[in-house]
Formats: sequence, structure tokens, C-alpha cells
Amino acid sequence: MVSIMSGASSKLALFLCGCYVAALGAHTGKHRVAEHRMAEHHVAEYYVAAVYEHQSILSPDPLALTSRKQALELMNQNLDIYEQQVMAAAQKGVQIIVFPEDGIHGFNFTRTSIYPFLDFMPSPRLVRWNPCLEPHRFNDTEVLQRLSCMAIRGEMFLVANLGTKQPCHSSDPGCPNDGRYQFNTNVVFSNNGTLVDRYRKHNLYFEAAFDTPPKVDYITFDTPFAGKFGIFTCFDILFFDPGISLLRDFKVKHIVHPTAWMNQLPLLAAIQIQHGFAIALGINMLAANIHHPSLGMTGSGIHTPLQSFWHHDMESPSGHLIVAQVIHTVRRMLKKSIAKEPPSGTWTLFPCFTLR
Repeated sequence: MVSIMSGASSKLALFLCGCYVAALGAHTGKHRVAEHRMAEHHVAEYYVAAVYEHQSILSPDPLALTSRKQALELMNQNLDIYEQQVMAAAQKGVQIIVFPEDGIHGFNFTRTSIYPFLDFMPSPRLVRWNPCLEPHRFNDTEVLQRLSCMAIRGEMFLVANLGTKQPCHSSDPGCPNDGRYQFNTNVVFSNNGTLVDRYRKHNLYFEAAFDTPPKVDYITFDTPFAGKFGIFTCFDILFFDPGISLLRDFKVKHIVHPTAWMNQLPLLAAIQIQHGFAIALGINMLAANIHHPSLGMTGSGIHTPLQSFWHHDMESPSGHLIVAQVIHTVRRMLKKSIAKEPPSGTWTLFPCFTLR
């Protein structure tokens, strides 16, 4: 049974008293893949979301030095798969799609070896830019251009993760010795291909190739179908900033969460953490994980406080697209469903949070 907290109040006070603990009903042998559609209701109450768990094509030697051309050849293989999934999602009426962390370039790079894989990233808050329609405005933006064109073709908001670079000057006390910042970056494109915003991962997890931003990015973006979304990456979910601050200070009720999460039992399984966050904090979460079962990396989902549409597969090598209708007003969902029993096989969570 799902434990429902009255956590949709307008003022949110969070007191960390450890971690939230989750237990899954009997789950032995083969994986479970849950992909459902919610019951049909008035269309204005819902938006259609997708997350794609991607089996990324990795560099055979991420420590080796390579050229920009070679890096683009590898990244374009992953982007080809992204484009296929965008078009498949478009056929299902998807309005927003989320792709995982490290899905385009891979991982286990050094600071030097990842450099050819980095796109230049202008600040979307200073520059309004549509990479697909203005491809020659900035150099080294080929990945951003392809993502922007996908958003246009699919007519949907698109969230993806890539490595980015930003030159800095020696007068900047935080500027690295090589004269540039390198960030693990999420980007958001609107359905017309405009670069809406970017989030630079703050809580890095043994990521020598990337820098921690000088300040925490608190990034929200507005959509015409569900209002305001917040965004953060992978390991960030275990920290107060930026995630809890987004919910408390910016009144966010929808989170997009690219991740490259390696499952660590008993308390750090991807779906467990994602769904626990959604339930404990009364929000909707769109979480896309990378798919590498040999590394223990699987577990993506579209999570609401009452339902979870998830994929966890330690056997198949293939990626998986999850599509679901999501009610955009969490309060309304709780009022309508508070007396209903959840579907069998859902999680039982006991949040160690106090919400006011």
C-alpha cells in the first residue's frame, strides 16, 4: 500500500531525519516492466510525458585523446537513437521527453580526454538562441543543434544531458588552470527548438572531467501544458541543494531528472529513490536513467505521489521508452485518489521527512 502524506500544502518545511526507506513487494527472478496509461479524464488535467532509458554507445577508450570529429562520430550514433525515440514519442502525443545523464558522450573520461566531446554553452538567460535555426551563431555546438532540431521535429519540450565548456579568465579566482570551465549540463529545449535554459550539475559523483559550478543553479522552466518544472541531475537528489530549495522556494511541482544511476542495495536503488522523492515531497518526477545492466545501471520512471510508471531490466541490453499521462495538479490527484488502492506490485515507502 502506498503511504500518502498530506504534503501538497502551499508551505513546505523539510526536516531531514535521515533517509527515506523503501521496500518493494515480492520481486524475484525476472525484471518487471511497468508501463501504463492513466484512466481517461478531461484532457486539460493531464500532460503526456516520456522518459527514455538509453543504452548508450560508449567510447572504447575514454582515457584516450581523440579529435572533435571522432567525438562527434560517436555522439551522433547516440543522437540517432535519441531522434528515433523522439519520433516514436511524437506518435503517442508526448509533450515533454527526458533523456539520461551521460547518454550522448558516455563516462569515465579525464578532464583532458573529454574535451573534444564538449559543446560551447552560451547562457540562455543572456542569449536567446535557437540552435537548429541559427547553427552558425556559435562554434562547437553540433550536439545542441541536433537536440534543438529534434525538439522541432517532435513538436515537444526536450531535456537532455551533455558536456559543455565555458572559457574563463585568469582574473576569475575559480578559473581552472587550463582557462575553461567544464560542466555536466542538462539542457531544455522548447517545442520550437529554442534553448530555454541549462542546469549545471552541482553535486558531482567522482567526475574528474567536470567542474563544480561556482554557485548552485536553481533552474525552472515554464511549459504551456503543466506550468513550472524544476531540474537537477543524478546525485543531486540526495542533497538539499538544488532539489529541496526548488520545491520550497520556487513552488515547483514537476521535476525532470536525467541520471546515470548505479543501483546500490538496499537503500540506493534508482526507482526506490525516484519514487520515494515523489511521494515524500508530493511532486511529479520524470527520471531517465542510463541502461548498462552489467554496471548495475537501470531504473527509470514517471513517478507521481500515487502511481509510478517504471522500467527496471537487468537482462535485456536494449533501451526502453516509457510514456504516460501525468496529472498536472498534484493536489487534484491526491483528492481524487486518496481512497483508492494502488496497483499490485507498487512500492511501499516510509518517508523519513516531515512536511508541513
